[in-house]
Amino acid sequence: MTTETLRDPRHCVIGPGRVGSAVLASLSVGGAAPVAVGISPNTEPDPDATPPRLPLAAALVTTLRPDCLNVLWLTVPDDTIRRVAAEAARTISERRLPCDALLAVHLSGLGRLCLLAPLTDLGATPLSLHPLQSFARRPDGDPLADVPIAVTAADEEGEAVGRRLAVQLGGHPFALGDDDKPLYHLAAVTAANLFVALEAQAADLLGRATGGDPDEAVQRLGPLVTTTLRNLCDLGPAGALTGPVARGDIGTVREHLALLRDLPPRFAEVYRSLSLDALSLAAPRLDDEAVAALHELLGTYADRDSTATDASTVPAPRRRSP
Repeated sequence: MTTETLRDPRHCVIGPGRVGSAVLASLSVGGAAPVAVGISPNTEPDPDATPPRLPLAAALVTTLRPDCLNVLWLTVPDDTIRRVAAEAARTISERRLPCDALLAVHLSGLGRLCLLAPLTDLGATPLSLHPLQSFARRPDGDPLADVPIAVTAADEEGEAVGRRLAVQLGGHPFALGDDDKPLYHLAAVTAANLFVALEAQAADLLGRATGGDPDEAVQRLGPLVTTTLRNLCDLGPAGALTGPVARGDIGTVREHLALLRDLPPRFAEVYRSLSLDALSLAAPRLDDEAVAALHELLGTYADRDSTATDASTVPAPRRRSP
């Protein structure tokens, strides 16, 4: 299979949830509207929809054709990918559907290519395409336009096909090794999911200070968060960092820690941990005395990480240039 076989492919999206809907929308915007959508047994079929929404077997029968590239998108929850792949493979075998140019794609950030084994056993080319994007609501417009998309393939030829497919979605592909997916997924979860949890904690603190409800606090924090994110993208982490640790404002940090003694322990744990990371970014522009004083207040990486055996994980302080 080469990138040339991607001309006029026949797409079938199995699982029209939030991620599946994003794939449907982006394919349609790119002029490659799916032939059919595979739905769960608990969903009412709609053969008159565009594209028709059909039970899995019917969706495969409608889509798969010989002498074409047939693309099966398994946009189902991670825990069901292997089961759905097995069901699709069983249908293809029993109905003797063409699978000589079959591309099986799942969109799990964590799941590896082996989840598609039932289909690869039939000769399908396995791929994983994972957009670095959040899908908290059903998408509109072109939801994958300009989104980085991780492409995981079994070989270079498959990667080339996956990159071309990611471009058809409107995204910017980059290669990701199969064995690297768990760490990649941890990075994505930290950037998106844990970011939301951190902002919820910040809204809790602001609500305690102002007496407002959490939703109102989130709205008030919005401009600060938006500007910070823009600075992060434009300047990088070190350049975007502001606040008391970045300034070496020891008195402010001391006062924060005193306040945290009266709050649930999770607040202090987050503050100390992330302040140490902030200090590692700020250390090159602070003097040695400020860095040492902040470490005395916040602890060290060895204190935070019980697996550390020495202080070598603590960034060495650097003195500012005069």
